Amino acid sequence: MRRLQQILQDLDSGHLRNIADLWDLEAPTEAPARAAAPLASAMLEPDRVRETTDALRPQALQVVRTLVEAGGVVPIADLERRFGPIRPMGPGRRDREKPWRSPTSPLEDLWYRGLLGRAFSDTPLGPREFGFLPTDLLPLLAAAPAAPVTLGAPAPAPTAPVRSGFAAVEDATTILASLRRHPGKSPLGPRLNPYLIHPESGELLLHLLGRLRIVKLRAYEPDPDAARRFLESNRGRARHALFNAWNESTTWNDLAHLETLQAPRPGWPNDPVRTREVILGFVASVPKGTWWSVDSFVAAIRETHPGFQRPGGDFDAWYLRDRRTGAFLRGFESWQVIEGELLRSILTGPLLWLGATEVGQSGEAGAGSVFRVPVDGQPLEGDSTSSEAKGEAMGAKAVVQPDGRVTLPLAGSRAQRYQISRVTTWVGRDAAGFRFLLTPSSLRQAARQGLKHGQVVDLLEAASRAPLPPPLANALDRWKRRGGEGKVEMTLLLRVEDPSVLDELGHGRATGRLVGDRLGPREARIRAKDWERLRSEAARMGILLDPPGAEGPP
Repeated sequence: MRRLQQILQDLDSGHLRNIADLWDLEAPTEAPARAAAPLASAMLEPDRVRETTDALRPQALQVVRTLVEAGGVVPIADLERRFGPIRPMGPGRRDREKPWRSPTSPLEDLWYRGLLGRAFSDTPLGPREFGFLPTDLLPLLAAAPAAPVTLGAPAPAPTAPVRSGFAAVEDATTILASLRRHPGKSPLGPRLNPYLIHPESGELLLHLLGRLRIVKLRAYEPDPDAARRFLESNRGRARHALFNAWNESTTWNDLAHLETLQAPRPGWPNDPVRTREVILGFVASVPKGTWWSVDSFVAAIRETHPGFQRPGGDFDAWYLRDRRTGAFLRGFESWQVIEGELLRSILTGPLLWLGATEVGQSGEAGAGSVFRVPVDGQPLEGDSTSSEAKGEAMGAKAVVQPDGRVTLPLAGSRAQRYQISRVTTWVGRDAAGFRFLLTPSSLRQAARQGLKHGQVVDLLEAASRAPLPPPLANALDRWKRRGGEGKVEMTLLLRVEDPSVLDELGHGRATGRLVGDRLGPREARIRAKDWERLRSEAARMGILLDPPGAEGPP
């Protein structure tokens, strides 16, 4: 901003005399333009600065520390909201009331001591007023003693903490595998969710894979070379890459992903990269390995840094809406539903998914009421070689059963899981790992992708580090010679009271091909997938059919 002399020469003679009195200096007799230089020179003597800061009230000293930690400049609105206003006074009223002797706020205390400057500066949202420390006084004030400010308070350990570890890496691998099986369409949705550790992270991970150019988002398909490098990389490095992609993304806006908020055109007014930088600084200040109250953390930021994402601390400039009510959210009273919810969502969303925080429920509070930063192996410090990641579990091999079941442990090779996903039917995911099943349909799909019988065998044997069980090897050989030898299909039994009804359905133009084999005059098989259509078409013919399980109460 400005040096001390520049600030002093803009003040009137009475104000300069008050400053000199508080600094125990000789009162200037010349006009401010001439008096400013010698007064500033005397005030910048290190011993005199130390004496002055030692005499400050604790709250005034806290204002100094707040400004020092912010680089010397803070929106005046944020300072006044936290520490109280500086009363506007002309020279006459000032001389009568003598506010420098009994300031009503710590800001007034600093203002009348010449330690605080005020000036307007341009921001992306227009001119805003800032409070600042003189640039030549800032280094001397930075040495002023003060108790460290802690954002929030510890909390009891939760009974069932959520530790994500490398969940983002595993879920990204699952998304890649799904895209490889079904290129050209988004993999996200209910069908994929059971296979994801954090289903709610899917949209972010797909975005990050696109940002890292591992996935071609417009085509919805993996880039083969980039995907291979990602899958073969150390889990720590892979997580670090995902974390950095999120941290540096200008196109992923965490505020825009709050379900309760809506931005009118032309779009969201915030800077997502700058906001993440500030929030990560807040999180990094929390003692590592200590469970911390989310409520107290958010409340402390509201108290000390409320305008962390608002240029100039202006809470009236954004025109955001509450998606539930349609009401505009303006003013500081909307802080909790905008800034507060953003902080909570990042702590329990991206930071959790990417392994930078752990969360839990403490006492009767809801899920996500406490969090902690892991002691080691977490990406906030740029760690990509944690002990957890180094092992890559060389002993974590796949288990291939004689009946075609395949289980790959969670710590197994991600590159092998990606390939196994191409030649099997996905069954599920549990504590033992990812479960798959070899079926004729999955083998046919593998063949359509250009994988031959020998490649399937080699893949399974490499993953299990053992020859295939003889029964499974024989089954694969038979499939190679003959293709699929049978499949199970769900059927229903249609039973009618009058045989003529079954005859009418069997000969109906719309229903004939939906009625299967006749098992008797009153019974026929119906494919489960055809039931709803048969019921609908029969009703058009004037025939009402009870759905399965409609026998009524006992």
